[in-house]
Amino acid sequence: MFYFNQRNNKNLNPESSILEMPLLQGYEYPIDDLEPLHDLLSSWRLEFLYQTLLDQLIDMKVLSIMKSEHVNELLNEFPLGIKILFNHYLENWQNTQNVLSNKINTKSVHEESAFDININLSDILTTSSTGTMIIDYYKTNNKFNDNIRSLLVETVINYIITKKIPMSVNLANYFGNQIVKMFPSEVKDTYFMKNETNKSPKGKLYAKYYNSIRSLKTSGLIPSNDQAKVPGKSLIHVHFEPETGIEYILDQIMHDKSCSFSDLKSNWRATTNYRLNEIQNTTSISEILNKWSSFKLPFGYRLIDIDFCTLHPNCPNLLSTFEDKSKKVMDLLNEKIKDITSRILFESLKNSSNINQNGKNTVLFYLLHAIFVPTSKKVTKDDNGKKSLVKYSIKDSQNSFIVFKNSVDEIEDYITCHSKEKNPIQPCILIVGTPIDPKEILICFHTIKYKVFSIVNAIDVCFKIFHLFNLEYPSQSCIVWIFIQRYFYSLTTKFDKPCHMLGQILSDLSKN
Repeated sequence: MFYFNQRNNKNLNPESSILEMPLLQGYEYPIDDLEPLHDLLSSWRLEFLYQTLLDQLIDMKVLSIMKSEHVNELLNEFPLGIKILFNHYLENWQNTQNVLSNKINTKSVHEESAFDININLSDILTTSSTGTMIIDYYKTNNKFNDNIRSLLVETVINYIITKKIPMSVNLANYFGNQIVKMFPSEVKDTYFMKNETNKSPKGKLYAKYYNSIRSLKTSGLIPSNDQAKVPGKSLIHVHFEPETGIEYILDQIMHDKSCSFSDLKSNWRATTNYRLNEIQNTTSISEILNKWSSFKLPFGYRLIDIDFCTLHPNCPNLLSTFEDKSKKVMDLLNEKIKDITSRILFESLKNSSNINQNGKNTVLFYLLHAIFVPTSKKVTKDDNGKKSLVKYSIKDSQNSFIVFKNSVDEIEDYITCHSKEKNPIQPCILIVGTPIDPKEILICFHTIKYKVFSIVNAIDVCFKIFHLFNLEYPSQSCIVWIFIQRYFYSLTTKFDKPCHMLGQILSDLSKN
């Protein structure tokens, strides 16, 4: 067997906080398909087949291309009647999805298609009292806030459900386009997002639809059999032309231990292209650090900065732009934080006059995790070896970003513990103190420890380590790091993980 197969109750509910999943090395099941898959099977009264489909890694895309021979193989242990029912519902569902897809896609060829005439965002809003107020609000303010966006989505989804229009990826995409066309300041990612690295759709439209259907089903307002149908490693690699005639300089870097740090920096700048090519073609961090051992010096992060500036020459300097941009982030925190614990910390920051600037900045970065709540999930294993899938929390995100300890000894114990587990620490900020009162700040990376004197400098060093050494962000705090990358460094890569709320927030920040 190539994957771990853990069977559980056949009525496994995807809304629970813990799900058991089959695991296949190198393959990641699209987690966002769990709820639509369960809802679809429930609408067929075949929800007892849910775990059977999960065991065979069947997601919504696989379901949309499934053939009758696959059904026979999948359900070979079930009675013939179950096979016939599943095959019947599957074919009807696939046909429904194909018809709707053709209707929506016709728009790109013929503007006045039947779909455009029958479903029009302007008509939906102007025939609704809430929709009319939304239009009037936009005419006055030329932008929306989060509450208005939620009302807009609710109005659209109420219409879809009332008209019994099946939700699909194409339909959500269609309305996403209609919204940004009608309200130009809006960002489509807020309402619909799907790309090659994000196989399952995200955004307010899709989420609101399934939340509404689930609520209606729970309340008994719609029976389950009438439920609407649903559809189906490196960050960068750029060639740098190596410098020529640098053999003597390389020899100095590698072997001259008496070289001053000022001279080392000059030699480092003279060999940056050569080194960047080596780093990008080497898969072992240990090999890189052993060859370029100057990275391990106490001020080695300054050498990282030199290489990063060659790798991304157009990135702004965080230390010079942070003050202005952080003011907007503070307003963002005040508006967006809903988590109670995070709100208490933010209020203490606002109401205290004894917190120094370093403490204020630390709290700012720490509380970003309460806005960009993690959507990733982790695999856990209990004492019996049973594996489960658990959603990361705000605290998980914060702990993967900054670790607070009471003393330097506790930090050393933390590092030693991870080393014994053969789990080398990736770029991580370790602080002696608390978010409000950071006393000592260390950046730990592999076997290296850098001591810095401000949280802004620590963020800057960590960020540049990720990008210089082609490392992925921690899954727990990935969205926070991408926000930092795009807002403070104006850097976008094709490997950025999509987040439906990120685009809207960045757009709002750029206009304020």
